[in-house]
Amino acid sequence: MAKNLESELPQKILIVDDDQLLNSQVVSLLLDNGAANVDSAYDGESGWEMCLGGDYDFLVIDWKLPLLSGLALFNRIRGVERLMGLPILVVSGLIQRLDFRLLQEFPCTRLLEKPFNHAAFLRETAALRLEAVWYAKNTDKIDEIMDTVAADPDHASIELRRLAAQSPNPQPVMLLAARKMREAEHLEQAISLLKDVLEVDRGCVPAISELGRCLHLLGRYDEALQFLRRADALAPANVERISLMGEVELNNTDPSGATDRFNEALKIDKENRRARQGLRVAGTLSEMMHRPAGMHIKDTFASLMNTMAVNLAHSGEYSSAVVKYEESFHFIAGKEASSRVAFNVGLAYLRWGKTRESYDWFVESAKRGKGKFTKAESYVEKLGNQMKAAAAAAEAARVAAAAAAAEARAAAAAAAEEAKKKAAEAPKKDPDPGAAPQHEKPK
Repeated sequence: MAKNLESELPQKILIVDDDQLLNSQVVSLLLDNGAANVDSAYDGESGWEMCLGGDYDFLVIDWKLPLLSGLALFNRIRGVERLMGLPILVVSGLIQRLDFRLLQEFPCTRLLEKPFNHAAFLRETAALRLEAVWYAKNTDKIDEIMDTVAADPDHASIELRRLAAQSPNPQPVMLLAARKMREAEHLEQAISLLKDVLEVDRGCVPAISELGRCLHLLGRYDEALQFLRRADALAPANVERISLMGEVELNNTDPSGATDRFNEALKIDKENRRARQGLRVAGTLSEMMHRPAGMHIKDTFASLMNTMAVNLAHSGEYSSAVVKYEESFHFIAGKEASSRVAFNVGLAYLRWGKTRESYDWFVESAKRGKGKFTKAESYVEKLGNQMKAAAAAAEAARVAAAAAAAEARAAAAAAAEEAKKKAAEAPKKDPDPGAAPQHEKPK
């Protein structure tokens, strides 16, 4: 998201609305009131591509869009970490409040009913802008506190509560702090922060949903599902949460329930990668559980998938192993466990002879396992040096080839010049006198 946050109105804006007349009117309105750059998209897919590549300060989307619905577009945007605080003004002429409860789960989001007048639109835009400024500043403060969490997570929790108490709106600060704690794998501290939120507001959907996520990471799958289902009943159509419910069902060895959840997510966004992968994994689990000999699954399904991939890799079936590894990677809870799976993916690619892919997965493993699982670091250094050497050799070969080509061109030019010079110095022959010219007879 663009860094210019202090102006009253956003400076770089994207309007996604298939009503070309309204789109044009909103563009003119924003430009006339101080926006520096306003782009337009007329369908959800184009809006998604532009949003990913456009570093926008502000987004206006219609809820009813062709190709990709406003609901699916909103879910995609809020599923990208760097776009979490991007202010989004949703506009719609079909207001049924139950359909828009999802918007209440996220910061920097508002709903404006069509038709709207210019004053209402500008008022909502300015208010959202101020909220985005506030959210960004508090995110920076929370990140500063989180830098100390490894040394003393309990003290960090105290500081986060103090920051929230000083804020004009404590709830989103506490929610953001809990999410940061969960990402740092300090789950008990995250749960404590979330319980504080729920004591004040028992129906806070983001807190209920985040609590379900924490319980899932702790392996308390039945409890996790209870909270996630409660959140889904209060605010349906959150693709990320629906997919998470499917993942919990997988770890609970319920492929039928997982299939239902992933299909539900795909009804909203048929291209959702997480749901599509989950659906394939659910199919594999169902097949394994219904083999004639039967199969007792003691561990989580993600761990089982990893075991299958190890056996495939040892058999030299690297392409199949990589598929299983990558599927299991998306369902592994915890940084240390996921770093081990990422390492296995890198090893499979390395044995397959795909150095670039192998290096990328070893980097991912090293990043996730820092301080706990460091086996990938030596591979990162070794393959990095190999790729640098290969790149240097390729560059040297390119330079040598270019030099050889230049030398050949110079030699050819010199030869041509020499031939030209010889031709110029050759003795000139007298012209052939031939027959005398004949004069035309006058008519």
